[in-house]
Amino acid sequence: MEKEPLTVEEVYKLLSPLYPDVRSRLLDDKKGSPVDCLVATILSQATNDTLSTKAFQGLKEAFPTWEEVLAAGLDQVEEVLKPGGLYKEKAATIRAVLRKLKDDFGEITLDPLREMTDRDAFKYLVSLKGVGPKTAACVLGFGLGRPAFPVDTHVLRLARRMGLVPQKTNAVKAQEILEELTPASLKMPLHITLIEHGRRICRAANPKCHECPLRNRCVPGQEDMSE
Repeated sequence: MEKEPLTVEEVYKLLSPLYPDVRSRLLDDKKGSPVDCLVATILSQATNDTLSTKAFQGLKEAFPTWEEVLAAGLDQVEEVLKPGGLYKEKAATIRAVLRKLKDDFGEITLDPLREMTDRDAFKYLVSLKGVGPKTAACVLGFGLGRPAFPVDTHVLRLARRMGLVPQKTNAVKAQEILEELTPASLKMPLHITLIEHGRRICRAANPKCHECPLRNRCVPGQEDMSE
């Protein structure tokens, strides 16, 4: 008899006991300004957490304010960002974004987005150079405390395996689907839970299906149980 498809509520209910620190992680990740969050997320693109964190810390140490990043030469910013990879592209992107914020709001801030609807804030963010749907959702969720559901490689992989989105869905479409399916109060907690589960258990290669409470409800888990 075919089992009913998983719902996002079921996924969170079954996985959340494995990661009890998710709520505190949300509070920790909200430290810093929304602009800090935006720049940190741009630096995280196409690199790992260790390198992007090192690049962000180096940037803040070299230029304590975002105004100083704009005042510095492009080559100076590139030099600081070298440890994070793609430093030339990211230095140019970050400076362009900071300049746009200053032009739009008179200072380097994202505080005016607090007065916007979620939809309008998202539209503004994705209008910025180098900011796609995932980066915009990260800023909304972590930087502005809005309900958002960023979809990275871990979230996309798990959502496909669990049948929350069709198997061939890309990240942008998956984010749209998960935003629609997930109650506002669960969006960021489930986002972090799926990332942790993807890193520790539901890995891209050699997933630890035997440790997963969803093992009899997803395709890789059922295949593992049949062996």
